Amino acid sequence: MKRRHFIGSVAATLVARPTMASASTPPLLRFGLIADAQYADADPWNDRHYRATPEKLKRAVETIRAAKPAFTLHLGDLIDRDFKAFGTMLPLLDGLGHPVHHLLGNHDYDVADAEKARVVSTLSMPHDYYTFRSSGIRFVMLDTNDLSTYKRPADSPATKSAADYLKRLEEAKAPGGKPWNGGIAEAQLGWLDRELTAADAAKERVIVCGHHPLIPADMHQAWNFEEILAVLDRHSCVAAYFNGHNHAGDFVERNGIPYLTFRSMLHEPEITAFSIIDVHADRIVITGHGREESRVLKM
Repeated sequence: MKRRHFIGSVAATLVARPTMASASTPPLLRFGLIADAQYADADPWNDRHYRATPEKLKRAVETIRAAKPAFTLHLGDLIDRDFKAFGTMLPLLDGLGHPVHHLLGNHDYDVADAEKARVVSTLSMPHDYYTFRSSGIRFVMLDTNDLSTYKRPADSPATKSAADYLKRLEEAKAPGGKPWNGGIAEAQLGWLDRELTAADAAKERVIVCGHHPLIPADMHQAWNFEEILAVLDRHSCVAAYFNGHNHAGDFVERNGIPYLTFRSMLHEPEITAFSIIDVHADRIVITGHGREESRVLKM
């Protein structure tokens, strides 16, 4: 299977209207995508408008529902600070009328230690990391908080081990060596390799999703990005890597694979950010709304 190539440069990103071909040819798959809604019942901080998010999410739900996608992805950080915020946001997503597939974000764990173990079940996720298929496309949903100082209670052995890992990154001046980032432990890396091996054998195309970006090297980068990239590099089935976490968004192409960071809807009180994505046999058409850019990725 051929590696995927981005059409044009970031500067030449196509803006918001589908081509004649995409308009006339039904996609193999359509889905919605939201990243970093990050609601909290809290006053604005810098350009983060926490209380404005539910209304923006409500408008996004209406637009996505009208597009009749098969499902919607949320790439982590549905809430911030308070477990009760899930009770505000999840009923709004119910208005989509179709499945929502969640990822775990660092702010989803910015809750009391006693509540951390309830996050996965509250989001109706089958596991911390998982796969699902739709219209012949396999989605691999990673947990890039697997190695972190915030996912588990502060006194747990895993948290203490992660703190030592972070200290080594800080000493090495790694750009992503920050406490709000995380990574993937050995067991999940092995699982990822097995999932992609199976997809190669089945000749499936795969969209890998995580909360943290793997590239570029900056203050948002996953801790062990090199190990994760090494796994992705071994498999020709990988069509793209989608993530959130960096609220400004970003785009990098590496070895013919697009690594796309979707923007957060948290910023600017009246402006949202979400996407409707159409997967065709030869391209992925991303129609951005609000702060989110529109792009065409070649399959």
